[in-house]
Amino acid sequence: MKKTILAVAIPAVLLAGNVSAFEAYNGDAGSVEVYGQLRATLSKSPDKDITLNDGSSRAGVNALYTVTDDVDVFARLEYSISYDKDAMANRLGYFGFTGDFGKVILGKQYLTADDLWGVDNSYWFGGSHVVEGTVSGGKHDSAIRYILETDFATFDASYGLAEDGAAAQVAELFVSKDIAGFSLTAGVSSAEQEHGAFDYKVDDTTTVNVKAGAVDDLYYTLWAERTFGDLTVGAQFASSAMESDALAVDIDRQGYTLALNYALSAKSDVYGGYEFTEIEARADQVGLAENDDYTNVYVGAVHRFNSYFRLWAEAAYSDGVTLGYKNNKNDGFSVSPSVVDGDAQFAIGARVYW
Repeated sequence: MKKTILAVAIPAVLLAGNVSAFEAYNGDAGSVEVYGQLRATLSKSPDKDITLNDGSSRAGVNALYTVTDDVDVFARLEYSISYDKDAMANRLGYFGFTGDFGKVILGKQYLTADDLWGVDNSYWFGGSHVVEGTVSGGKHDSAIRYILETDFATFDASYGLAEDGAAAQVAELFVSKDIAGFSLTAGVSSAEQEHGAFDYKVDDTTTVNVKAGAVDDLYYTLWAERTFGDLTVGAQFASSAMESDALAVDIDRQGYTLALNYALSAKSDVYGGYEFTEIEARADQVGLAENDDYTNVYVGAVHRFNSYFRLWAEAAYSDGVTLGYKNNKNDGFSVSPSVVDGDAQFAIGARVYW
C-alpha cells in the first residue's frame, strides 16, 4: 500500500476568557481594555526531549463603544506572543455590533465550531475526538458570525467567504439549550476549498495529474454536559466526512468522548477524559485503503491561585492510528495514517493573565 507522509494532530484549542483585563479607558462613550495570557508549558513526549515553550501565549485589546441607546459597537485585535519568535503574529482582528437583535461579528475570527469546540477538559492532550476544521482551519480571515440568545435557545452561526478560492467557503449553525439540568449543543458545519489543476508527486516514479476541483468537509456534532454537585460530566459525538472528486479521496471519522471534572475546592479541580475515534480512508490514486481507530485517555489537575495565575499538570496515554489529510495548492494532496503505539506523555504548565 503506497502512502504519502503527513503528521497531523487534531488540535485541542483551549480558549479562556479575559479574567483579568486591564481597563485602559472607561467613559461615557465606552471602554477599552488590554488583556493577555502567558502560557508556559513543559512537556515530554516519546522519543523527544523535554521541551519548554509558550507558543500559545497572546495579548490584545478590546474596545466597546455606544452608538445609540440600543446598539453598541465592539472590536478586538489580538496577537500571538512568544519568546522564540521574532515578530508578533496577528491571531484575531474583528469588529461588530451588539444589541437586542443579537451580536454580529465581522473579520478574522474563530468559526463557531472551533470556538464552541465541545466536551474537552484538558489543557494539553485532549480534543482528539473533535474531528472538525481540517478543511476550514477553524479560523477564518473573512468571516461573518451571528449569535442570538433567546428564551428558547442560543443560536450561533458563521459564514466564511471563499475570497475567490483563496480560502474555504464555510457555513455553520449551532444551537444550545438547557433541558432538565443538561446543557445540550448540536451543530453542523460545511466547508469547501477550491483548487486549480496541479501535478501531484506520489513517489519518485509516479506523478498524478490532478484536475481542478474542490475538497468538501461535512461535520456535525452533539454534546451534553451536566453538573452534579462538585462533579461535571460531559459526553460528545462528532462526525466528519471529507471527499475530493479530483483525487478520489474519501475520509470518514467519528469521535466519541466521556469527560469528568471534579471540584476539590473553589480553586482546585481534577479532571479526566476518554476519547475514541474511528477512521476510514480511501484514496484510489495513491493506493490508500485504511480502517482503524484511535484511543486517547488523559488525566490532570489545576489549581487557580487567583484570577491572575494558575498551575496545571496533565498526563495522557494514546494508542492507535490517526489520519492525516492536507490540501495544499502548491504541494498537492497528502493522505496517510500516523501510528501511535501506546505512547505515554505528560506536561505541566502555568498561565499568567492580565
